[in-house]
Formats: sequence, structure tokens, C-alpha cells
Amino acid sequence: IQIKYHTEAQSLKEELGKANSRLLSMEEEHKREVEQLKHDNEMNCNALESKLSCALVQQAADEAAIKQLKLDLGAHKAHIDMLGSKLEQVTAEVHMKYKNDIQDLHDVIMVEQEEKDDTQRKLKTAENELRILKMKQAEQQRDSVSVQHVESLKQKVMKLRKENESLKRRLASSELDCS
Repeated sequence: IQIKYHTEAQSLKEELGKANSRLLSMEEEHKREVEQLKHDNEMNCNALESKLSCALVQQAADEAAIKQLKLDLGAHKAHIDMLGSKLEQVTAEVHMKYKNDIQDLHDVIMVEQEEKDDTQRKLKTAENELRILKMKQAEQQRDSVSVQHVESLKQKVMKLRKENESLKRRLASSELDCS
């Protein structure tokens, strides 16, 4: 019996030794895996911290760019508003200038038309006087004073005709300028 117990005890010791050996091996494996997991976890944490740091730097840069773009946009809007205001002012000034120029041209045309009408009336009056004088001249051919008066009136008529032609040309050129 003792041998049996001794054999059993020996067998149990061997099993216990194997079990202890397996346990030690498993503990070593477990320790290595835990160390590997710690190492992997640390690497992942470092990588995530690095990514987070880069993301925060990028976010700060983006926010600074957005702020600058908003400032630029505000400046551009103010400049556009100023240019729009200037354009309205210049447009109003140009419109008023053209309106005044057109009114001035109309006034010049009216004055020239009145001068032309006045010259035509004078011309008709002079022509009538000339006709009357010619009739008187036919009656009084001997009277030299009458002849000189007729010549004077002829010169007046010629002068008035020249003035009339000059005014017609000025009126025609003024009407062309208005067109």
C-alpha cells in the first residue's frame, strides 16, 4: 500500500510539477500579453494624442483663417458700399450736367431763332423799303439823293442777308449739336 501511495504521490508530484510548469508558462504568457497590450495601448494613446494635437492646431488655424476672411469680407463690403455711393453721386452729377447742357443748348437755339426771326423781319422791311424806293426811283430818276439812298438800302439788304445766312448756319450747326 505504501508503494502504491508512494507511486501515486510520485505521480501526483509529477502532475503537480507539470501543472506548476504550465501555470508558470501561462503566467509568463499572460504577463507578455499584458505587457504587449500596455505597449499597444500606449502607442495608440500617443498616436491619438498626436492626432488630437494636430487637429487642435488645424482648428486654431482654421478659426484664424475664418476670422481673417470675415474681416476681409467686411472690408470688401464697406468698399463696395462706398463705390456704390460714389457711383450714385457721379451718376446724379452727370445727369444734372447733361440736363443743364441740354437746357443751355435749347436756350441758345431759342436766342438764335429769335435773332433769325428778327433778322428776317428786318430783311423783309428792308426789301419792302427797297421796293418802295425802286418805285420812287422810277418816278424820280433825276434825284441823285434818292439813288444814293437806294444804294445804301441795297447795302443794308446785302448786309442783312449775310447776317441771315450766318444765323441760318449757326442755327443749323446748333441743331446738329443737339441731335
